[in-house]
Amino acid sequence: MSRTNRKEYEDWKGFGERTKRSRESWGLTREKFAEMIDRTENYTLSLEKGDKSCSIHTLHQICCALKASSDYILYGENRYTDKEFTDREILLEIINRCDSKELKVIKEVIVAMYPNFKEIVK
Repeated sequence: MSRTNRKEYEDWKGFGERTKRSRESWGLTREKFAEMIDRTENYTLSLEKGDKSCSIHTLHQICCALKASSDYILYGENRYTDKEFTDREILLEIINRCDSKELKVIKEVIVAMYPNFKEIVK
């Protein structure tokens, strides 16, 4: 196919909406997400608004950070994260994304709160 006849990707608004929806479904702030994909918050905001495009490298980072398929992010199809996640799945995903220092903080918070869980749940 010649370069003049190829179809360019044009759904950057949809791309941004799906990226934002995925980010929010994981409970990630834009700041944390930007850090995960090694971009600025301003860049991710523009990306989520559909004002910016991205490289294949950035798409890869987005998909890895959000545990989403590129088909879903690009086209809204074949998203393997379409289901509702259980609390256990969400917590395990958060734990899997943490480094050792973050895990230590999570452990300390849970250990401190555990004796009062029944009162907190009420």
